[in-house]
Amino acid sequence: MTLLASFNHSVADAQRAFRRILKAMSEPGVMVSLPLAQGWGALSPAATAVLLTLVDQESPLWIDPQVDNPILRSNLRFHTGAPLSESRDAPFALSHAASSPRPAAFAAGDNLAPEKSTTLIIEVPSLNGGLTLRLSGPGLRETRAIAPQLPESVLDYLRNRPHPFPQGVDLIFTCGEAMMALPRTTRVEVC
Repeated sequence: MTLLASFNHSVADAQRAFRRILKAMSEPGVMVSLPLAQGWGALSPAATAVLLTLVDQESPLWIDPQVDNPILRSNLRFHTGAPLSESRDAPFALSHAASSPRPAAFAAGDNLAPEKSTTLIIEVPSLNGGLTLRLSGPGLRETRAIAPQLPESVLDYLRNRPHPFPQGVDLIFTCGEAMMALPRTTRVEVC
């Protein structure tokens, strides 16, 4: 078992990371920094910080086979206690852009319990230089343009949201020490 570092100051760093994740979720398209000394295995420091902050022994995590490895599993077990799920109905899912994750395949909740949807964390090559997306909706005073490098499967989901609000999948994109979020409430126009 290879254990890697967690937050230097567990409580204070987790609180700081939570506030930054909350900022990203409440202001869609805003890039926030989640500095961490290193990621677990091939994971970015930002994705590692998101996992350390959001998952715990009561929140199962589905891991894309392309991302899954013994280092990730042993560190998740040790630092978070999060149970791993074989089902895509888990509250959290971790994937990589290279595996073309399909957000529509994950739990979208329902009208009576929209909170039973999945938050999909996707490692992307860059949060810039991709197809331009125009965002509007809650948390945005005016439209915002972003251009993360997303796989076609995610762009297709954003173009043709198959789930009527309040259902849907919340998306978190990570790269290096940065992350941005697109909650289900955000309207996205692919330019």
